[in-house]
Amino acid sequence: MPRFFVEEEIPADATLWGISGDDARHIRTVLRMAPGDELTLCDGRRTDILAKILAITSDVVELSLGERQENQTESPLEIWLFQGLPKSDKMDTIIQKAVELGVSRIVPVACERSVAKIEAKDAVRKTERWNKIAREAAKQCGRGLLPLVNAPVSFREAIQLAAEADLALIPWESERDQSIRRLLTAEEPRLLALQKQGQRPRVAILIGPEGGYSMAEVDHALAKGLEPVTLGRRILRTETAGPAVLAMLGYQFEPF
Repeated sequence: MPRFFVEEEIPADATLWGISGDDARHIRTVLRMAPGDELTLCDGRRTDILAKILAITSDVVELSLGERQENQTESPLEIWLFQGLPKSDKMDTIIQKAVELGVSRIVPVACERSVAKIEAKDAVRKTERWNKIAREAAKQCGRGLLPLVNAPVSFREAIQLAAEADLALIPWESERDQSIRRLLTAEEPRLLALQKQGQRPRVAILIGPEGGYSMAEVDHALAKGLEPVTLGRRILRTETAGPAVLAMLGYQFEPF
């Protein structure tokens, strides 16, 4: 069933609603829906609302609101992916797959070895585009929360944000002792205890660009308490590493 996010919380007693803008055009011209067809509205706060189309005009799709239920697709973790800026359009794919795999926030990071450089004048346009990709991916895979893509930050800003998480890890090809499986198994009791206290534990993942991290960057991350991990014997591309870690977190913590 088609799914659409709304910007504001829909009042519990609301029986009618209207969709306008790009979503209305998508319903009308792409999906070619008609009065009587059903769709799902999501307020971005894990509330799914069944809605039926009453009328479609050139500007607005008028809806009748029905059953409400809590969305069940979200990860019990709040996962932040700090992604070293990659070349070309790889960021588009990373965002799409990360959203499908349960990420909560994506933070593009300008690293020493990032080939891609984003000028300040282009950052707003690119961030808007990335958020549009995240929104479309969230609709497609049935998310209950809308992941946010931040404007690009420096590596030191990324480390400062990541260090605030309940668990922050940095996959690094030179790490030999600590596997991600061993770390997640060791940290699982602590994160589950936070969940039982009503919290949603935050996990931060730092992924380097194509050239990896510089030694100075790794030293700075470790000094701030980030946990280095190996993802295995093979070196993963930057567009593979983030989704791989997200899949591992899902396997370890999501109820199937």
